[in-house]
Amino acid sequence: MVVDYQFKYQVANRPGGEGLLVCFSCGICTAGCPVAEVEGGFNPRRIIHEVLLGEREKVLRSKFIWMCVGCYRCSAHCPQDVEFTNILKVLREMAIEENYVDTHWIKMVEDIDCKTQKLRRDLIDYLWEKKIPSFQEYLDFYQEESQKLPWVEKQGEKEHD
Repeated sequence: MVVDYQFKYQVANRPGGEGLLVCFSCGICTAGCPVAEVEGGFNPRRIIHEVLLGEREKVLRSKFIWMCVGCYRCSAHCPQDVEFTNILKVLREMAIEENYVDTHWIKMVEDIDCKTQKLRRDLIDYLWEKKIPSFQEYLDFYQEESQKLPWVEKQGEKEHD
């Protein structure tokens, strides 16, 4: 592995990356992250650590810089105002600029984010109208519907916890 000692400074010098160098790795960003709850490989603290260590290629090639949903929960709880979500935006831009991903990739991820929010809205509307009274009924409904999607893990398959 090649270490790029300037990587952290290049990230920090871009709009959105300014808070990177004040991170003291407390882990609050990871503890409060809804993505980290469902994807064990997504770890904001680890990503920042890799940037600080100069692991440019590893970070910019990683699928994990694309998994953030932009809820800003990490930023709201960070005692150092690091704004991890914005740092990921910088890393995404760099990944595109340095040809680690195709230029259309960011548009696809933005489209996924938009469709996910619409799906959430539609699901809440459906549950509201159907007046599903219990959490268990919701779980049963969700499990049944999600199993119809080809990319969703089927029951009995190992989860990523």
